[in-house]
Amino acid sequence: MKLTKKLLALTLALVLVLALAACGKTDTPDPAVTTEPPVEYTGETIKVAAIKGPTGMGMVHMMDNDNYAFTLTSDPTEVATLLATGKVDIAACPLNLAANLFKKTGGGVQMLGINTLGVLYLLTNGETISTVADLKGKTIYATGQGATPEYILADLLAANGITDAKVEYLSEHSELAAKIASGDCKIAVLPEPFVTVATSKNSAVTVALSLTDLWNDAHPDSRLAMGCVIARKAFIDGNPDGVKAFLQDARSSVEQVNTDALAASAKMVEKEIVADTLFAIPADTAEKKQEAAKAQKASDVIGRCNIVFIEGAQMQQIADENFQVYFAADPTSVGGELPPAALYYGA
Repeated sequence: MKLTKKLLALTLALVLVLALAACGKTDTPDPAVTTEPPVEYTGETIKVAAIKGPTGMGMVHMMDNDNYAFTLTSDPTEVATLLATGKVDIAACPLNLAANLFKKTGGGVQMLGINTLGVLYLLTNGETISTVADLKGKTIYATGQGATPEYILADLLAANGITDAKVEYLSEHSELAAKIASGDCKIAVLPEPFVTVATSKNSAVTVALSLTDLWNDAHPDSRLAMGCVIARKAFIDGNPDGVKAFLQDARSSVEQVNTDALAASAKMVEKEIVADTLFAIPADTAEKKQEAAKAQKASDVIGRCNIVFIEGAQMQQIADENFQVYFAADPTSVGGELPPAALYYGA
């Protein structure tokens, strides 16, 4: 009788969980799922490279874990070299770099997950821009010419029928952040963390549009993705326990970053993933309000970085949609051809 009651209770609990899951289901990618039992990894230290800024921010809580040795850089080409030469096992990098490395290495890398969705925003200073239609005939300043930001912006303007907007490209994010903050330009497209740099310098600079939202409107079956995590195929094949441990720790770190932005922001500064000025609050903030202001600033900045960890079939679907846009704009941006299913680990 006791066993029957226990089975009945378990069944009812399972039904309730499934019902709640069904009610809460949306088409938003699940940023991190940590339902697996902990993986006890005792193998050799896993060497990981990450780019400073949003692409590396999600792994901050892994950086004190003795299982990993991290190399941080600001240069995506350095990450590519480290991975291609076997000096690191895993790397967080721009999405299209995964396709390029897959081609260049003859299938020697695989994508483990998407770790950053869109981080591009349209800022204004002295202009009123409420919709994409308001960009008609305007001059937009941007960075990333010949790279994914250019392809994304061009795709979104075309998708919204904007054919007469002029885009002026600058080479440095910091230069454009200063230009929009000073009022030397009125409309700019920038990624985080330079969005926060610009808005912090001048309160007249506002975030008018999210290119992530615009992408999702133009490509309803996809999500704009900017960063991913890739690994050497030889490492994946030779160290399955290491891959399992990494994936579990990556999910957990992302979950912690999104759950407690204030603690994560302090750790990001400590690990020099971002500058301490990124999360700074105005000096004249009242003492009683400082802690709340710090928490709000951290939440806003990290929220705009869209840090996730998406794996498997959903990873492949999102990446494929992005690659198709890049390929249409410039085939060389993804290695000259759309990458095959073999790029995606666990898909």
